[in-house]
Amino acid sequence: MKTLIVAINSKFIHTSLAAWYLKSSCGDGCGEVSIAEYTINDSLDTVFADIYRAKADVVAFSCYIWNISHVHLICENLKKVQPGITIILGGPEVSFDGGKILEEHPSIDFILSGEGEEVFPCLLSHLKSGSKDWDKINGLAFRSGQSVIYNEGFNLIEDLGRIPSPYTEEVLSGLSNKIIYYESSRGCPFFCSYCISSTFKGVRYFSMDRVRSDLLKLIHQGVKQIKFVDRTFNCNKQRAMEIFDFIIELALQRKAAGEDLNTNFHFEAAADLFDEEVFEVLSKAPRGLIQFEIGIQTTNLQTLELIHRKTDLKKLFYNVERLKSLGNIHLHLDLIAGLPAEDYHSFIRSFNEVYRLKPDQLQLGFLKMLKGSSIRVDAEKYGYGYRSYPPYEVFYNDFISFDELLELKGIEEVLDRYYNSGRFVQSIGYLIQNMFSSPFDFYKAFFSFFKTMGYLDSRFSSRQLYSILIDFLNERVGKDKAVPLIKELLKLDYLSSDNSNNLPDGIERNLAAGFKEMCFEFLKSEENIKKYLPDFCGMPAKQIFKQVHFEIFRYDVLQEKNSKEQKDRILLFDYSNRDRVTERYQVHELTGFNLPSKME
Repeated sequence: MKTLIVAINSKFIHTSLAAWYLKSSCGDGCGEVSIAEYTINDSLDTVFADIYRAKADVVAFSCYIWNISHVHLICENLKKVQPGITIILGGPEVSFDGGKILEEHPSIDFILSGEGEEVFPCLLSHLKSGSKDWDKINGLAFRSGQSVIYNEGFNLIEDLGRIPSPYTEEVLSGLSNKIIYYESSRGCPFFCSYCISSTFKGVRYFSMDRVRSDLLKLIHQGVKQIKFVDRTFNCNKQRAMEIFDFIIELALQRKAAGEDLNTNFHFEAAADLFDEEVFEVLSKAPRGLIQFEIGIQTTNLQTLELIHRKTDLKKLFYNVERLKSLGNIHLHLDLIAGLPAEDYHSFIRSFNEVYRLKPDQLQLGFLKMLKGSSIRVDAEKYGYGYRSYPPYEVFYNDFISFDELLELKGIEEVLDRYYNSGRFVQSIGYLIQNMFSSPFDFYKAFFSFFKTMGYLDSRFSSRQLYSILIDFLNERVGKDKAVPLIKELLKLDYLSSDNSNNLPDGIERNLAAGFKEMCFEFLKSEENIKKYLPDFCGMPAKQIFKQVHFEIFRYDVLQEKNSKEQKDRILLFDYSNRDRVTERYQVHELTGFNLPSKME
């Protein structure tokens, strides 16, 4: 018997952890088992034809909100051209209403509810042997004649040590340029009403020996990012610290040997659970080794209570600021629009309060009424209207209208293009501080400009985004009011993020006669190289010049308050040195660099 496990991922850089778990759990009694991975951007006809050509006896799909529509269409087509094929579905999108899905989709034969590493091999063994004792398999929906039978239950594996590691030689060989998902635990101790992890209690852990072994395999393979999918990674403080210690020690050992550990580790964490002991450990991490995704979701206390989210906001904000002050950790904060009791004005307060924490990224998400979540059960209680199809995103509730959520969707797009790119730190920071009443006020005004100009559905290069911001400012404040300083800040932002040396339209250079020659003379000085560019010691000036850039600025653009005083300064951009936290290039203000008195 030949089985094909199909994963349709949301992006090419993603891998399907679930599919590889299932394959590693299948023994000899399951027959031949293989995996095919695609993305939702692949042609549906191509994916369908590819699966058909595999000539499998059994095809199993891992189902999520982003791929379920594709899966249903492929299953329908497969049954038409290969009537004898057996089709199995599993995953969170089908785990809570398997019986109903079978009734609505005659092409599907079986649906597994919950974790599949034990029941999937069991089902394959039954199919291979010809046994039909399916009524003994927990959480299985199947057909019996014209009827649909659903064995009630949600499969959870209490002893995770029984699950073989998915990180086999086969999967390791295909990890180039991929984000690797990793779990050191399953479950969550909290009961947030919008999350399907709240549907079952408790946290189960893989052994630390296994975690260390798996991580060493992935690091040795040169994986760029290991993304932990533990729902609240630090709910067990001592275990979290043990993993932090392990990866930090590895990185420090590599550094002592003159090498870099280029793997980045991403964790979903509850910031209010951190304490001084944890901060002491994290302070030792090399820059960029660790990044945290912290779900604040809202600062509305009533909303937090209604969604059963226990958060000490005061401690959370203090700890986020502490993490930020360490300077070595990338911070990603999350907000959710559409939660109960949070109206438009309450969300603005949440946005402004979280924005002022200055995370490296701020994700503005929108509530999804996921199958199995308690908030979906209570949809009528709060007057929710939402999509009846994936991803089940909210349209409105008793507290916020569809018009208001649409506006927030547009603001989210502008926020993502500008703030989350990390390219406009100085310029937008100055604008919000000096020309707008709040962060939200700026993004709302900028969104309105985008909408008026018809830009929301258009794609732009990073260079064009700078020019668009200049156009917005010219319309908003006029060409002669504060724009010259902002253009200099935009130039700083651009040169700190892009090494092409090709300035966007609307940003001009300040030229000086003989400036290029002066830069070469500067690079010939051994003292200057030791002070500003120690990694280039012993290298000829012409070779260094190819990896750096000198620029004249007419304002003090590096100061936090961005002085409006016009005074020429020289900044040196080191394009060999990109910061692993901010992704921006290192910048030095040069002293003792005398410009000609006459500028062009």
